[in-house]
Amino acid sequence: MKNKNIFLIAGIALCVVVLTGAVLFNSSNKSDQFQLSVIDPLNKAKEFDSQNALDFSKTICSLGPRYGGNDAELKAADKMEAEFKANGVNAYKEKVDLGNGKYTYNVIGEIKGSETAEKYIIIGSHTDSPGFCEGATDDAAAMGIQTEMARILSTGYKPKQTVLIVGFGGEEMWFKGSDAFVKSHPDIVKNCEAMIDLNCVGAGEQVSLIGHSNQPQPVNGDPKLIGLMKNCAKQLGYPATTGTTTYPSDTYPFYYSSTKVPVLQVMSQPFEVAPWSSANTFDKLNSKDMAKIGQTVTMTVLNLTV
Repeated sequence: MKNKNIFLIAGIALCVVVLTGAVLFNSSNKSDQFQLSVIDPLNKAKEFDSQNALDFSKTICSLGPRYGGNDAELKAADKMEAEFKANGVNAYKEKVDLGNGKYTYNVIGEIKGSETAEKYIIIGSHTDSPGFCEGATDDAAAMGIQTEMARILSTGYKPKQTVLIVGFGGEEMWFKGSDAFVKSHPDIVKNCEAMIDLNCVGAGEQVSLIGHSNQPQPVNGDPKLIGLMKNCAKQLGYPATTGTTTYPSDTYPFYYSSTKVPVLQVMSQPFEVAPWSSANTFDKLNSKDMAKIGQTVTMTVLNLTV
């Protein structure tokens, strides 16, 4: 009888140990999941390092004018894809026909959604520049901001929706890359909850949220996106205004898609250097202005996806 009691006690003790380990293991997993899902967008956005963004922008500017599918534009696409991958983001390129045997690429960085992966948030820029300048603000700075955003958004949290960070080719040729993307991906466009486009950024005191542009047809920035981004800028301590501009950049094909995607073009204004100018060189970029745009847009995307 004494031996039986000893075995019984030993068996109970073993069960307690196993159950305790299982509880602790499950608790640990739940804790990890909890840490991934509970993100403070304000503090997370402050991880944005403008020096990283500037370094990549300088690399792009050093290629020279990027236009019409020339060698510099193609190299810019290659470098953006490589930088996404270096930051742990799934990345790939899609060929864009420019006509007359010319082509360029859209560069896509993808951070898969954890809950509604079939829904999308898109952050756009363009990889080309006017044909006579290196286009520091138009749009190398935006590419630098995007690659730094990719680094932040790929670590420490899982977005509910899928986030696409896209460098569109051929923007200077009337939005060729973004038009090709919209036509090639009707399911993504149909399920796109926001398209935020960075154009002419990195040298201008204010975060300018474009409420209206008028050529080739009128495009209106989404009021909810404008309100959210203004609130994010306010929390970060940055000045943000609602502005107007002539051209809508790559928001245009999304706005005029069959589902009329909510869009918002973001600029740095007033311009410290004219975008269409040979003086639009890397040395005109401002670290603080890069941070204003980068942190504000990052915080906005976090608020849309947590």
